[in-house]
Amino acid sequence: MVRHTFREALSGPVSMALARHWGLLLFCVGALLVYSAFHVPLREPAVVLALVEKAGFVACVFGTSLRQRPMASIMAAGDAVMVLVYVLYLVRL
Repeated sequence: MVRHTFREALSGPVSMALARHWGLLLFCVGALLVYSAFHVPLREPAVVLALVEKAGFVACVFGTSLRQRPMASIMAAGDAVMVLVYVLYLVRL
């Protein structure tokens, strides 16, 4: 997935560890959002956490030369839409 997104092959243990960490982060945030859907007291903090994570990714892509890579820009644009959805949800509360 990283090769497809960034057009670079991972090499070395540090790159693999970072890619695995990224995958784990996405899984954990997603699982927390699903869990918080059934536990109301956790809902707002979970949405704030997901918003910060997604906004950070958007900033990292659009704030660097990664914005020139089409797949990374598409992913960041999708995350930007999710940030908007999360903000609208929090404002509604």
